[in-house]
Amino acid sequence: MRGPWRAALALALHIGFFVVSLGVIAGLLLMAGMTFRRDTVGGLKVAFAAIVVGAVLVIGLRAVLRNRVRPRGVPVDRVNQPNLWRTVDQLVDATDSPLPDEVRITSEPRVDVREDTALLGLRTRTRYLEIGLPMLAALTTAELGATLAHSVGRLTGRSKLTVTAHRVLASVQRTVDGLTTGPVRWLFAGYARVFTAIAVTTTKELVLAGDAAAARVAGKRAAVMALRKSVAVELAWRDYTEQYLSLAADIGHAPDVLLGFRSFVDHPARKPELAERAKQAIAEERGELPVRTRVELMKRIKAGDKEADDRPAFAVLRKPRSAVPELEDRLLVDSLGPRMPWPEVVRLAGAAQVAEKAGRLSAAAHQCGLGVDPTIQGVLAAIHRGYGRDLVNPVLNPGLHPSTLDQAAEDTLTELLGCTVVDALICAGRAHHELDWGGPPAVRLANGRPLDPDRLVRPAVADPRLIPGLHRVLVDLGVPLHHTREPAEEPEPTLAGIVSPVQCSGEAYDLLVTDRGLLLLPSDASAAKRLLAGTLAMLREAEEEQLSELASRPVLELRERSGAQWVDSRDIASARLDQDKAGWSLEVDLYLDEYAMSTLDDLRVVTGGHEGVSVLTLRSTADGVEHGEPYNGLAELMGARMELDEPALSLG
Repeated sequence: MRGPWRAALALALHIGFFVVSLGVIAGLLLMAGMTFRRDTVGGLKVAFAAIVVGAVLVIGLRAVLRNRVRPRGVPVDRVNQPNLWRTVDQLVDATDSPLPDEVRITSEPRVDVREDTALLGLRTRTRYLEIGLPMLAALTTAELGATLAHSVGRLTGRSKLTVTAHRVLASVQRTVDGLTTGPVRWLFAGYARVFTAIAVTTTKELVLAGDAAAARVAGKRAAVMALRKSVAVELAWRDYTEQYLSLAADIGHAPDVLLGFRSFVDHPARKPELAERAKQAIAEERGELPVRTRVELMKRIKAGDKEADDRPAFAVLRKPRSAVPELEDRLLVDSLGPRMPWPEVVRLAGAAQVAEKAGRLSAAAHQCGLGVDPTIQGVLAAIHRGYGRDLVNPVLNPGLHPSTLDQAAEDTLTELLGCTVVDALICAGRAHHELDWGGPPAVRLANGRPLDPDRLVRPAVADPRLIPGLHRVLVDLGVPLHHTREPAEEPEPTLAGIVSPVQCSGEAYDLLVTDRGLLLLPSDASAAKRLLAGTLAMLREAEEEQLSELASRPVLELRERSGAQWVDSRDIASARLDQDKAGWSLEVDLYLDEYAMSTLDDLRVVTGGHEGVSVLTLRSTADGVEHGEPYNGLAELMGARMELDEPALSLG
């Protein structure tokens, strides 16, 4: 069954979902009335049952109907951006689509229409057209027009039944994702599986309808280019965020985000590399309707090419020189300091990063127990004596596999020593970091020559016999060999996720997984409360807010709470994760001697085990919920120390 008939069946099922719920209540009330005429006591019993069942159904319906689509990004109105709205109006008219209620600029690398609905998608409250700032930076005006035409064209589709069924499908799936454990989720998830199986084809139909609208309105060439380019934009935005926007966040200054991203994607070294990665991603894409299939189908559409507008997409904005920075300030960098040009951002961020690495090397020198002078001169002498690995051992990941330790020690020492050399040159005014959109920031000496610290330092780190030669080179470069930094403080643990609750020694705890260890906080949530959280929306929201509030707290502050138990990564010898139908259990072997960093009550561990280790056992609960990515964090924390039983809980 295909086409509107399948959509009609899905909508009939969805309407029946509400009709049956109300019919059950009405039927019970009718039975109560009929019974009451013949038997007053029996009628009251049936009426009471009707009220109880009706209350449960109403509470359940309220839980699933509370799901809302919240607006994202920054709204742009007709007064401030008439050109953008005029473009949207023209595309809406050309595709015979409904007009969006709001146009918003977001930080997502895509263009999309999101609808806030009532009755799980049967009625639309507000329609948002969201345009990603990365798309304005990377696309041309013609390609943006094709992307917008695709998004609004999907609102019309081939029939209203298909559009409505797909809107309901999106609402149902969003509602299932928003429900936590409990009877409402169990029941509604079953209904969602049936509805999805019937309505799943509507997604393909609307995607193809949107592609046809894009080709018809903007021309096949622009539509195909926009589709392919959208894949590259998503890849590029992820790299740009990790490699460049993070620099601005480190120093607390706002850069020119849009112009920087355009420079990033247009760089001669980046452009072909991104194109190749996008091509590979398209070739490897799986699914019922991958991009390569959509491109082939789009080429067959009977639509002529139109004259392409190759201006940057942000040309659709009114006064982009002032409008773009204003949008960026409200959207991306609201918490950052004053604006700063990208070259200065890179200069300051680069200096801050090497200073931090120099502090880590100084801290390692103090903690290694070898009496190493933390200056560059002292570190070179320690490496020359063959103490390089012992020197950096305090900053290595305890979870590394023994076979990778030597290489990890060489890489870490090379990085820290190289950064310390650069830090010394920067402090002496003999070097600085230089912006390079084609790769990592380059180190430039005062005489204009580039400096590669890895290439400078690595040979001597790998072969200590070369240290005297490195010493002479550093003197020739003018590196102050007495340079050092104050030892860096131990970094605060970064939270990966929370599992709430887990069982430890018969008591309930919230398990916080960090990159430095495990934190157990006494949990005050009873099983009954968590069961009701899956039924009562207010309790569910309160539980989510509580976990979010817990995740926002500094881990060091949480460690000071009464009853908190801290398992430090440096004390972990090994761990074993087992899974069965009832859930999972985690056994952690710990070295709890006088040098241990963990703070655990004696009642929480079993002592006197094999080779003097203590064992801490954690067990999952049937009503446990997750926040963040605790299992990925657990896999990274334990590393090679983790032993997984088959079948094991998927980690990583």
